[in-house]
Amino acid sequence: MARVAVRIDLDKQRVTCSVHDLLPETARSGLGAPGEGLARLSVGAELHRTIQGQRQSADPRYASEVPVDAVYAADGWELRIIGRADGLTRGDDDRHVVEEIKTLHFKSELHHPLAHDRLDRFRWQARIYAWCLFPAGGAAARLLLVDLGGEDHRVEEVPWSPREVEAYLRARLHALIAAERAREDTRARWREAAAELPFPFDAPRPIQEEAMAAVTAALENGRHLLLAAPTGVGKTAAALYPTVKSALASGRRVAFLTAKTLQQQLAVETLQAMQRGGWRSIQIRAKAKMCANREVVCHEEFCLHARDYGSKLAERGVLPALLTGPSHLDPDRVYDIAHAAEVCPFEVSLELLREASAVVCDYNYVFDPSIALFGLASEGSIEDTILIVDEAHNLVDRARDYYSPRLPRGAVREARKLVDGHRNRVCRELDDLLGDLDELIRREVSDTLGSRAGCQSIALDPKPLAEFRLALDALVAPYFTFKRNADLWLAKDPVVDVLLSLARVTDLLEDGGRELVPLAERLGAAEADESLRVFCLDASRFTGALVERSAGCVAMSATLEPFDFYRDLLGFDPDRTDTLSLPSPFPPKNRLIVTIDEVDTTYRARARWYGRIAELIAELAPEERNALVLFPSYAFLQEVAIRLVVPGHAIEIQRGTDSDRARREILARLRANREPVLLLAVLGGVFAEGVDYPGEMLSEVIVVSPALPQVGPERELLKGYFDDRYERGFEYAYLVPGMTRVVQAAGRLIRSAEDKGVIVLICKRFLAEPYRSLLPTDWTAGDPGSLRRDDPAGAVRAFFSSSDADSC
Repeated sequence: MARVAVRIDLDKQRVTCSVHDLLPETARSGLGAPGEGLARLSVGAELHRTIQGQRQSADPRYASEVPVDAVYAADGWELRIIGRADGLTRGDDDRHVVEEIKTLHFKSELHHPLAHDRLDRFRWQARIYAWCLFPAGGAAARLLLVDLGGEDHRVEEVPWSPREVEAYLRARLHALIAAERAREDTRARWREAAAELPFPFDAPRPIQEEAMAAVTAALENGRHLLLAAPTGVGKTAAALYPTVKSALASGRRVAFLTAKTLQQQLAVETLQAMQRGGWRSIQIRAKAKMCANREVVCHEEFCLHARDYGSKLAERGVLPALLTGPSHLDPDRVYDIAHAAEVCPFEVSLELLREASAVVCDYNYVFDPSIALFGLASEGSIEDTILIVDEAHNLVDRARDYYSPRLPRGAVREARKLVDGHRNRVCRELDDLLGDLDELIRREVSDTLGSRAGCQSIALDPKPLAEFRLALDALVAPYFTFKRNADLWLAKDPVVDVLLSLARVTDLLEDGGRELVPLAERLGAAEADESLRVFCLDASRFTGALVERSAGCVAMSATLEPFDFYRDLLGFDPDRTDTLSLPSPFPPKNRLIVTIDEVDTTYRARARWYGRIAELIAELAPEERNALVLFPSYAFLQEVAIRLVVPGHAIEIQRGTDSDRARREILARLRANREPVLLLAVLGGVFAEGVDYPGEMLSEVIVVSPALPQVGPERELLKGYFDDRYERGFEYAYLVPGMTRVVQAAGRLIRSAEDKGVIVLICKRFLAEPYRSLLPTDWTAGDPGSLRRDDPAGAVRAFFSSSDADSC
């Protein structure tokens, strides 16, 4: 059962919480102590369920997951406690027995410095459940400790009395009330800050006011908003200003989520321009970039910054030093202060989350289940968080990837290679276990695909994988002991990687949703290229649940239409979601859009048109100006490139093997403007979506063909699913993703009121349905046919001649 967020009503003097919220607080020792990381990932839950099943089989009176809903009254206050007890049965004396099951590694965790505190928490959990079910007493409380590393288990009878538990509950109740009153004092200051919150610029433009009114209305009415706002609207400020104002006024928090780190700087600058009244903001940087070591190994035995983390954090005043500084908690400053105090900078940034009214971070911290467990999506956190999803069109594929884990033979073999040759018992057991897992993957792939390459859906029973997961988990603690003794520390541990992949695949197979399709894959000629995978066809169930739990969500992008596509695939409730589409704020005269429909770029026909496409590009290339030509694939690009002759332009070609340095050099040549450059690149690549081209850096974008995804087994599975669920298979699987790439790429051209340029679309499909209906209305003015020109090259020359005359 999911934990209940603590709810405290100071006026009505009522508190509602889970049993977990009432447990004693414990200090953290180091990071990466045995079992801690595994507990975070809920590894061991499978064993927990297994134990409950065994108890029910052995004892017909045993009931598992017993609902608890009890009320304790004291000092005029009412404390409502909600939860589920692990088990309830009767003892030999016929007394009721309330049982709490805990799984842990006996050899390491029972002798860990924090074991006493941890066991004390377990005992209080058993006592509270016993009191909730039997407030008058008369029942026994019991701890059942089960060893994750073997067959051992221990039973501990936990003494308790109603008076003892009620005294404890009274103390915890007053602690919760005191903390809430302190928070209320802070919220009062934030409400004052909200009333005086300055707009981040001199004044909002009319188009921003329209966007802000829609955001405000959605938040005030408990609704969500899909905002389609072209470049230049100022959508970052238009979304952040009313959202931060609402969050401060209501004691909530704002999370500004991005697909790329580069998109975060503008949000940070906007927040800083509004910061008056002491409220704080923070930017969360990726763990690898915040690591103070050469390698990311989060274990107290290896990392000085993980060792004695909790005590050093308190003794060296890390958090007070950060909280008395600038209102924006910059990751560089967090790193410097944490590093100097020898505590983990990334963990410190997570500690600071609770102090921030606004957070800027990657999508992962809310939507990736492997990260969000201890990020913004944790229980009791997202309910008080307003989400702003920037460039939200990216979230569809990103979310699908989050729920499409792969278990490759290559990873299993890397893990075997690591433990191979060691005489240690745990290494021999791991080698045997991983060998059996490798054979299971080989057999499933071979039985499904034979000798063919590719992928195919299969009926995959999760039970064998769950058994492997349980057996592998039982060896993790002794494996870490072996690594410590052998001084073997790795930034990327293949054994742990296999465990995490196995856990994610198993969890999703056990979920059994029709949108989660098991696949057998062979992506190359080597055996290491074989894998089992869960392919998520539609992540809307998962993203939608998070959106619905949030305090409100604003999803925005220049390419967020058709709205029903993004509403459906991101899981927004249609009855609770508003939409707003804004026009481009730039003068129409600054842009020429031309469509050429004399060629056919469909896969079957394009070979006949390579030569003519090369001629058109040469005719359209603007004199003394740079142009970007975009193709749906590298193969298509190369066929046109070998036929292309453009006197007066240096031709640059993007290749799939280009290094970051090569890309930077191409951009430097575009920026230098020494000679006109014609850059040939692919749609969806870095030059099409990841780069801005300010000023004279780019004057023309030519898009050759709608960028429909390549036909393949996975894409056809998507098409079939969307046909079945929405009756829009081709549109959702191919058309919208392809046309979104086209519009995104063309949007790189005009980024300010001073920019001028030409967009050319080459293919007859752009003027045919259903493609033409997906062209932005501010391109077509309602008539896509108006984009056709009798003399496209002449129209381009005339546009630039007129632009030059206007500039004189």
